Amino acid sequence: MIHRRNALPFLIRQSEPSLLRTALRNGAHLAVLSGFALAQPLLDILGRNPAFFAIRRSTSAQIILFALFIVFVPPAALLAVELVVALANSTAAQILHLVFVAGLVAVLLLHALTQDTLLSGAGALMCAAAVGVAGALLYARAGVVRSFLTVLVPAPLIFLALFISSSGISKLVFVSDPHVQIASVRSKTPVVLIVFDEFAPVSLMDGRQRIDAERYPNFAALAQTSTWYRSATTVQWLTEVATPAILTGILPPANRELLPIYADHPNNIFTLLGRSYRVRAVESLTHMCPASICKPVKGAAPAQAVQDTTGSLANDAGVVYLHLLLPHPYSEHIPAIDDSWGNFGQTESRESPASTTHAPQPCARNVCRFTSTIGAGGKPTLYVLHALLPHVPYLYLPSGRRYGIETPVLQGIAGGIWRQQWPALQSYQRFLLQVGYTDRALGFITRRLRAAGIYDKALVVVVADHGVSFRKLEPRRRPTERNIQDIAFVPLFVKLPHQRRGRIDDGFARTIDVLPTIARVLHIRIPWHVDGRPLVGRRLARDATVSLELGDGKYETARLSALRALRARALAEQLARFGAGRASLYRIGPHPELLGRSVTDLAVVPSRSSGVSLTGPMLLDAVDRRSDLAPTWVQGRLTGRHGENEDLAIALNGRIAAVTQAFQENGQPRFAAMVPESALHQGHNDVSVFAVLPGASGARLEELRGNTVTAVLRARAGRDVVVFPGGKVYAVRSGDLRGHVQATAGKTFAFSGRAVERAHRHEPTVLKVFVDGKQAFSSPFGLIRPQRSLGQAAQNSRYAFAFELPRSLLPAPGSGHRVRVLVFRYGRASELRHAGPWPWRP
Repeated sequence: MIHRRNALPFLIRQSEPSLLRTALRNGAHLAVLSGFALAQPLLDILGRNPAFFAIRRSTSAQIILFALFIVFVPPAALLAVELVVALANSTAAQILHLVFVAGLVAVLLLHALTQDTLLSGAGALMCAAAVGVAGALLYARAGVVRSFLTVLVPAPLIFLALFISSSGISKLVFVSDPHVQIASVRSKTPVVLIVFDEFAPVSLMDGRQRIDAERYPNFAALAQTSTWYRSATTVQWLTEVATPAILTGILPPANRELLPIYADHPNNIFTLLGRSYRVRAVESLTHMCPASICKPVKGAAPAQAVQDTTGSLANDAGVVYLHLLLPHPYSEHIPAIDDSWGNFGQTESRESPASTTHAPQPCARNVCRFTSTIGAGGKPTLYVLHALLPHVPYLYLPSGRRYGIETPVLQGIAGGIWRQQWPALQSYQRFLLQVGYTDRALGFITRRLRAAGIYDKALVVVVADHGVSFRKLEPRRRPTERNIQDIAFVPLFVKLPHQRRGRIDDGFARTIDVLPTIARVLHIRIPWHVDGRPLVGRRLARDATVSLELGDGKYETARLSALRALRARALAEQLARFGAGRASLYRIGPHPELLGRSVTDLAVVPSRSSGVSLTGPMLLDAVDRRSDLAPTWVQGRLTGRHGENEDLAIALNGRIAAVTQAFQENGQPRFAAMVPESALHQGHNDVSVFAVLPGASGARLEELRGNTVTAVLRARAGRDVVVFPGGKVYAVRSGDLRGHVQATAGKTFAFSGRAVERAHRHEPTVLKVFVDGKQAFSSPFGLIRPQRSLGQAAQNSRYAFAFELPRSLLPAPGSGHRVRVLVFRYGRASELRHAGPWPWRP
């Protein structure tokens, strides 16, 4: 017989806690673990990099909502799944809770392993998984562990508070109205300030250290009517710091982080002239012109490089988090975050090029947006453009055309440091080609200024924020003792009103001298302290100490005379590799004597074991020389026995158009080469890849077996299937992945739409376009996401896509051919329905 007084405690011990109590306890523990595993690492790095939000111009509400989402939504989502399972089976819910605990503990340990590089690869993943399982078992059996997590419940709130109260984020959340000092301006001289980005001026030079007029005619024309401060240097290597220094004339503080916004830089060129001048400004990264002076244009998309949309913010935050989480080598497979300010891994949407009878106008990176503001009449005008040219991504040719639908990524680089010599040299080549595009953009701008009657009477300043380097085992942008000559020098041209003759000055000039120079020419007394000095009206020092601020109070310094000597050596290296003039840009690589030769005149043998798989061969199969796309970047994967640095030759239509070398990327042999536009024929182009074999009587060519077979869409047993090379078959099923597509015909066929996996709300991995069952285009879905990148317009929709195809690649509208768009994800395929214009029969 059980005593009644002891019955109640027994029953309490045996009864299960209520669902509400369990949910509160589990939710609190998940919030703590999620806070340490997810929220704290991400909020910490973004709190230390407030420019992530400043550059996309996030509002106070957007920043706070983002932080609240990171802290509370992941654990809430996990708890919601537990509660749904608990309604069906409480035991299964308890097991699921332990699975979530194990996963979060594993993620927490993986962070530590990745940051300390104690383990890498599969070893780090297995260790994290084992610790995660052990942590879950300890959580289940040791009440002290659960009690400890309960004590830590305030931790997520502390992480949230630390993020919002950090110095940079607090300035964005609690916006202040700074005091502005006003200058008296009587001048009527128009002012044009063009700031290019990531621009090493040695790229402009010929063997005499003058402008290479054949390669860059518009910079040469500018030099003929302006003063070229050939040894001008920057003061910082980061755009978000170096560009404000140009616009304010003030050195960046050594131990204080300022954001590129008006609140941190109220005294700048816009507020100096804004009360007396009309201001027409296009800022790609900074936000230093107050809205009272630079009013937004109605109906126009924002000009900033990274748009503040939910999709863009989620994508970028996710990529940043993966870099914190994934160990080597898995981190090499995710988009880099050190080459741009946002939209990591996304393709670059383009501003529509102006129509011409010869070639497209250089509208990319806000150039045409800026030229549309140029006009005569009214008040004197200040024109300011910050164009992210010739900054990465490299996509454009001197003709004004682009060489890819998707932007080819930089190869041979990791962590911002060049790891392989040949890919670094090819990136240098692509940079020089984009400098040619920048030259074309400069010519387009100056012609518009002349047409408006502004150029001759205006003060025109052309400058860049910092340089760029392509040296093996050195950073691409951060200055060191061995690459400072590449980063420190910047192009700086000052054309005074009615200046007719050009001159070169090799004295000590800095980017912070730009604003004082403008003030001196306009006879303005700057009402605040500036560190720069006017470049006009004084003799510049022949030598001085060049100092580049690195951050955290550190500097990289060198004497200007020493840098000039290093620049001369860098120029000699550049000329040895790329020569002078336009044609020589394509004559790099081993065995240049093969270039231009007919394959029939060479000794060629077929390969028995080696092959090649071209990337995007369909673009070369339907070249339209009248469009703005010239697929001159030929790349692919090598199969068989290939070693690093193997010499290769690329033949286009029977002639050797490029020579290159193999390199390793993620453990696979690959190749890439830039062929001249002149080598492309209208319509179909034959491509052959050869290994170059040295011989006693000259080089012999071993023709690699080509693998350009693409997927086909056909009917089999009453259903559509997609057959891939090698025989793999995907059944096309409606509903697995759903979405829609539309296409409009213009100078190109512009596709847009949306696609998502129905069950788990994931985006597809690949999109393909088929014409009458034959593959015409294929792309990883992530590369055609229409996120905003480098100042170009884009749509704003999650799971959206947008891309353009040349008209030559697809049949004419109304021709009776069938064009279908399919999306794929891990063994599943679905066709997208039409939800708008469609030029071909359904």
